[in-house]
Amino acid sequence: MTNVASHFPPLKVGGVDICLKHIEPMTLSLATKACPQGVGIYVVFANHCYSEKHDPAIHEANPNVWDGKNPRIFCPVRYELSKGLPGLINALPETRVYQTPEANYMRVDARPDGLEGEYRIYFHLKRAREFKGTSLKLFVESAYAPDDAKIEAQPVNKLQKVRFAVLVDSTVKHQAVKFTPKR
Repeated sequence: MTNVASHFPPLKVGGVDICLKHIEPMTLSLATKACPQGVGIYVVFANHCYSEKHDPAIHEANPNVWDGKNPRIFCPVRYELSKGLPGLINALPETRVYQTPEANYMRVDARPDGLEGEYRIYFHLKRAREFKGTSLKLFVESAYAPDDAKIEAQPVNKLQKVRFAVLVDSTVKHQAVKFTPKR
């Protein structure tokens, strides 16, 4: 893992500076069947990893995080869980991921804080122009524990899964991932 550049603007919540260095962009290298010399993957995290949709009916504070023009609010639960993201991303080469109905991918883990439940990481993987020795870009769109996020989680037993290394090879070769039909 190599830190690349500062990505998030400073965030102050309730007069407290929030440190986001743990989710700065990083690079991941993975040797695969198609690329035994290794593939460089540039990893970027979205602010959805530490914020949730702003709802004036629920949140007393004004929006303090913005996703383009969409207001969001700092979420202390997502923020604490996000501290485990770099380790979970570094472990992706050894895992399987699920394809979601929205055509992105998801990794499901135990919660990094040790509490009961799941932690879901949603991401896109695509070819990218070479950046500091990388040829793919992994964009972590969101990461949260569905039970804490007040979001109904799609049951993973209904989703197709693939080894992350196979997903990387398919992306490098401009091929669609071939899933085995569920029985």
